[in-house]
Amino acid sequence: MFNQTKAASVASVSRLLLLLALAGIGNALNVSLFFGVDLIFGSIFVLLILRWHGLKWGVTASILAGGVTVFLWNHPYGMAALVLETVFIGAFYRRRIGDSIILAALYWLLVGAPLIWLGYRLALHMNTTATLTVILKDAVNGIFNAWAATLLYTFLPASARPAANAKKPTRHFYDILFLIFTGLIIFPLLVVTVMIGWQEYYKTDREIQAAIERQSEIIRNEIDGWRTAHLAAIEQLSVLASEENPNDRDALQKLTANPGQIFPDFRSIYIADAAGTTVAFYPFKNAEGRSNLGLNFADRPYFQRAQAGLRPVISDVFVGRVGVSEPIVNIAAPIVKGGRFQGIASGALNLGYIKDRIEKFTDNRRMDITIVDRNRKVIASTRRGFDAMRIYDWKQGGDPVALKNGLYRWFPVDEQNPMTRWEKSSYVKLIGLTGAGERDWTIVVESHAAPYRDALYGSYIKILSVLLLFGLVATAAAILLSRLIIRPISRLANATTDLPAKISENKPFDWPESFLHEIAVLTANFKNMSEKLKTMFGEIRHLAYYDSLTGLPNRVLFNRELNLVLERSGRQERQAAVLFIDLDRFKVVNDSLGHGQGDSLLQQAAVRLQGCIEANDILSRMGGDEFTAVLPRTNREQTALTAQKMLDAFSLPFDLDGHEVFITPSIGISMYPVDGEDHQELIKRADQAMYAAKEKGKNMYRFYMAEMSESTASKMVLETMLHKALENGEFELHYQPKINAGTWAFSGLETLIRWKHPQRGWISPGEFIPAAEETGLICPIGEWVLRKACAQNKAWQNAGHPAFAVSVNISVRQLREQNLVELVPQILKESGLEPQFLELEITENLSMHNMEFVWNILHKLRKLGIKIAMDDFGTGYSSLSYLKKFPIDHLKIDQSFIRDIQSEEDLPIVRAIISMAHSLGLSVIAEGVETEVQAELLREMKCDEIQGYLVSKPLPSARIEELLYARDWHTTSAS
Repeated sequence: MFNQTKAASVASVSRLLLLLALAGIGNALNVSLFFGVDLIFGSIFVLLILRWHGLKWGVTASILAGGVTVFLWNHPYGMAALVLETVFIGAFYRRRIGDSIILAALYWLLVGAPLIWLGYRLALHMNTTATLTVILKDAVNGIFNAWAATLLYTFLPASARPAANAKKPTRHFYDILFLIFTGLIIFPLLVVTVMIGWQEYYKTDREIQAAIERQSEIIRNEIDGWRTAHLAAIEQLSVLASEENPNDRDALQKLTANPGQIFPDFRSIYIADAAGTTVAFYPFKNAEGRSNLGLNFADRPYFQRAQAGLRPVISDVFVGRVGVSEPIVNIAAPIVKGGRFQGIASGALNLGYIKDRIEKFTDNRRMDITIVDRNRKVIASTRRGFDAMRIYDWKQGGDPVALKNGLYRWFPVDEQNPMTRWEKSSYVKLIGLTGAGERDWTIVVESHAAPYRDALYGSYIKILSVLLLFGLVATAAAILLSRLIIRPISRLANATTDLPAKISENKPFDWPESFLHEIAVLTANFKNMSEKLKTMFGEIRHLAYYDSLTGLPNRVLFNRELNLVLERSGRQERQAAVLFIDLDRFKVVNDSLGHGQGDSLLQQAAVRLQGCIEANDILSRMGGDEFTAVLPRTNREQTALTAQKMLDAFSLPFDLDGHEVFITPSIGISMYPVDGEDHQELIKRADQAMYAAKEKGKNMYRFYMAEMSESTASKMVLETMLHKALENGEFELHYQPKINAGTWAFSGLETLIRWKHPQRGWISPGEFIPAAEETGLICPIGEWVLRKACAQNKAWQNAGHPAFAVSVNISVRQLREQNLVELVPQILKESGLEPQFLELEITENLSMHNMEFVWNILHKLRKLGIKIAMDDFGTGYSSLSYLKKFPIDHLKIDQSFIRDIQSEEDLPIVRAIISMAHSLGLSVIAEGVETEVQAELLREMKCDEIQGYLVSKPLPSARIEELLYARDWHTTSAS
């Protein structure tokens, strides 16, 4: 008991730990709708713990599982809401199946929603749309988890429950319908919500990417075209300057004025000689009225790059001189003549134009554009405070993720809350602009997620609101429908509770009425059934206590009545007798004439037995062909008279559809209180006495004696030894020769089994063969005999002896339970013996057991070339028609006829058998021949073969081999 309690405790703790682990896993393996908005399922297992282990463990599980959400969402407010949910449901739960679902809905509407508002709106500073999305998501998630937990709690097998809840509770039909109705709406809608949510998220993601790609292309074309046009103007100016006289400053001045007038975005344009000194300048004078000629720009990087590479360049952003205090970008083209550097043509661009253009194409609420030079200095930007010349690294402060073709997803690294992190994230598109043969500018287009996030939140609010509304409507509808359906069913259940008792006591019934057709029909059926039950109860009682075939009391009623008789006899100090009656050879009649005739015989036998007892005596049928009787107020002499009366009643034949059949009973008797005081003990000892009557020759009665129990015990010991005999190799085969009756020539051997026990010595076949038949050991023993006999016969043939047939006896049980059609050919193949040298002997009675089955098997064996012999002929019930049908080669006359063959009764019988067999083409073997007179008479009647002690007793194989060498069978009888 202690070990069982300990094992139950270990199992309960293991289940609790498993549920705790599942609660944590259920929150960790969430279903994410989008950043920071996740469906979690740990509460399913928390609620199971709450129901099975109480509020303390439920809250503990909620804290542990809720701790996962701190890492998931990077704040404690979700955990607080989940723990309070467990406390709320645990405080108000009353163990009705729908309580947790309704309580979950009430919690999230009344407590959870305000708590989430305070945490997300005020503490995390989330906007109204985001906070409302989380509230609706948590409400839907919480109701679904409560439904799932209730479903598991209802339908989990008892083995999965803790020891205290191992017995699976019964559930009302109302509760099951409630779960079905709510589940049919809640579960599909949750799946649809997840699918639509994912579609909305990916739709938004694709929309942002498409918008940034589209806008980036427009801006790239605009800026690239503007740059190209101004670069082409400066390159044209350098070509024209190379064609002019470098000393003709007036001509050069006119050249600089033309592009300055055509392209107003040039703040200034100049031509400088190879030393970097300006020889033409537009405008000619600066803001202070002084001439711009004579200025030297040889120190400018763009001048040096143009001079070194002899190709146009676009400078980085820098602050200009000559009264230009604003950041500018210079375009410079070298003046080349005869392959030699003559100077440069240069124009300073007005960056204000670029800023105006990118602001024109930018929605500042959704997108920002910044153009930087090679050194990441800002050329122009729509960002506030991002003035020209400022160093800008778009990766700074973020965690970029590459998407495709220069497109990145940028998340701020200083934000841990997933929703806030997503709100401040951006999509970034990088576009490189190549001018004058090198990449010098980069356009950074940033699309902010926040405006799109609010639109996505709006979609989710609509979806979750509809889902929550439908969930609440489903719950209400489930309650209403369940009650409408269940109320009349509950009334009907109450009306039919303990229906048999109400019918037997004639109590009135309160039959319910219902608008549902099926329930109305069910009520009407119950009304009709209750009326029929009143008349059926008598019949049921008769079926429960009486045998349906004979009408006698059955085993149940007999045992009850016997106990009453013994109680009365004990109080009155009187004797009583128990008789156990078994019909001899009933199985033979039943198998040969059929079960219908067997049933008729049992009915007639019951009538005869009933006529032999008094009115106060009780006769019953225990089953099969066994009857029992109890005789109260009797003594040994009176009981003996009753038993003899029963034997006399069976002296006349029974008529079975024109067939006269004789059958006898064997009767065992035990007396109360001498042989026992318990009804089971008395029946057992009467049964033992009955078997003693059978062993003494049947058709008699025997009173129980103490040695009968000893005989039964000896029989059990014999059966135990028999189980080990084959395994221990205790069996031996002996062989009895058969000779030709006319020539005295050897014709074959019959195989006989012998058992030599190491302690008890030789045990008679008459003692152990019936036990082997009864226990079923006859099958493996018979297979061993068949295998051994075939192998021995083949060994004799291999030794050079003339070939002959060896016969082996086949029992009823072997024929019925072993597949001889497969077994016999297999043994012949293993031994190498030809089929014609094996003969199988069946008894006459065996052929009567299921004739069609036996006939089929024997015909299949005969087709293999195996010979068939009928043994013990004359002792059974076979007729001439049976002999004509069966594939028999030899007929063996039973030794009981040979023993008294000289008598006037047996001699004509033997002669008739031999004559009949010869007319059917069968050879005849006479068994048990012991005298020369018997042999001479058989020879005169043309008997084919004889077998018996006159020829030889059964001998071991070594002695048979000596006789085979001697070949003198007439002298073997003396051996």
